[in-house]
Amino acid sequence: MFNRITRREFIKKVSVTLTAFLGIAFLAKIVKGKDIVMDSPEKIKDSVPMQDEDRSDIYHAQNGTPEQNTAKVIEMMGGIERSIGKEDIVVIKPNAQWWNQGMTNTNSMKMFIELVLAIPGFKGEVIIAENHHCYGPKNTCNIRGWNTQMRNGDYNYNELIDYFQDKGHANVTKYHWINGGPFGLDDTLKAKVLRPIKELVKKIKGYRERKTISHPREGDGYVWTDIEFTYAGKKTKMSYPIFTSAYSGVRIDFKNGAWKNGKYTGQPVKFINFAVLNHHSDFAGVTSSVKNYLGVVDMTCGYQGVEPQGYHNFHYIGIPGLGGAVGTFMNTIRKADLNIVTAEWVGFGSRTDTDLAAKPKAIIASTDPVALDYYGAKNILYPLGGRVSHLNDPDDRNGPFRKYLELCHAQGIGTLDEAKMNVKKFDFNKQG
Repeated sequence: MFNRITRREFIKKVSVTLTAFLGIAFLAKIVKGKDIVMDSPEKIKDSVPMQDEDRSDIYHAQNGTPEQNTAKVIEMMGGIERSIGKEDIVVIKPNAQWWNQGMTNTNSMKMFIELVLAIPGFKGEVIIAENHHCYGPKNTCNIRGWNTQMRNGDYNYNELIDYFQDKGHANVTKYHWINGGPFGLDDTLKAKVLRPIKELVKKIKGYRERKTISHPREGDGYVWTDIEFTYAGKKTKMSYPIFTSAYSGVRIDFKNGAWKNGKYTGQPVKFINFAVLNHHSDFAGVTSSVKNYLGVVDMTCGYQGVEPQGYHNFHYIGIPGLGGAVGTFMNTIRKADLNIVTAEWVGFGSRTDTDLAAKPKAIIASTDPVALDYYGAKNILYPLGGRVSHLNDPDDRNGPFRKYLELCHAQGIGTLDEAKMNVKKFDFNKQG
């Protein structure tokens, strides 16, 4: 293990050394944190591909089936084993808050999971997890994208889980992240009086328990950290889930990793941000990989949640504060190992109204969520037009979408410079 140095210093030193003594090409594998482990030339093919520090690679496949597009994107990236190891716990976060084009395409997810399961000697597991912030009685989480009959793809998410379970893949499961605190729509006196009564009724009726915790030894729940982001006088706390696998019993600390038998095990946990591209609203403009993080954090942590006082949740910090909050989360809690955005079915004017949607039949992917969202909006969503197309324009610096991307980027996340976006594209219609 080498001392921590900047990537530029490292590349310079390695280049000089190899030129002088070996005269051969050598690559490096970037591992957790900033530690760098050198690989021998024989192991180059097993390493994570390095991305030019000044460029962001974007992979785009279109006009195939969702399965074909997904497989092609992963192939262009160097294969599934470039991102996933055979021991990994793979946490896939889709968008389950909506239906129709508003939910992540399930055929694309199916192909990705099949690629993971096909890794030779795969001993890990796959967990589809999401918080769509709909707290209610037992099984109420099984709504929207989980059980909708208005699917994006051949399955809703529950049916996708059943598909793999029926084929004997017990290591493909799901988890519903549940907000940890009480949720109040306003701060009126009436609401304050009725809130504890409503909470008691929920408990009596068997509503699923929700709680905030500080460590995996306390069980499942949400951690509300002391890490904060402030924009325009509004503060928000970073929060993240801790949850237990139904398959392995491993407790996954979203920030710190796998926990079992009273200790962190070191088993790798991979976070796949599997978003969907759509027009969201006048408030946010576009929804894609950056905004998909709002289904990871706890929306009861700050207003509109009742506590902690003086804080706002990620939505209510406002635009462009949302982007800065997500960028801070990426820096301090966790950044996705891979972002995949399904654009098989895209809402250019709505997340659920099928009259305001089109089918570009595309999949895009990158480790850079900012560049990916910019590229997807500019090259797939915005050209579809529509009454609100101006809100889908990533080059409109006065638009909400551009504003929150800029503030996310300002936290040191990704790039908005097209000259630094290295796009690798494959069109099935232009082959053969």
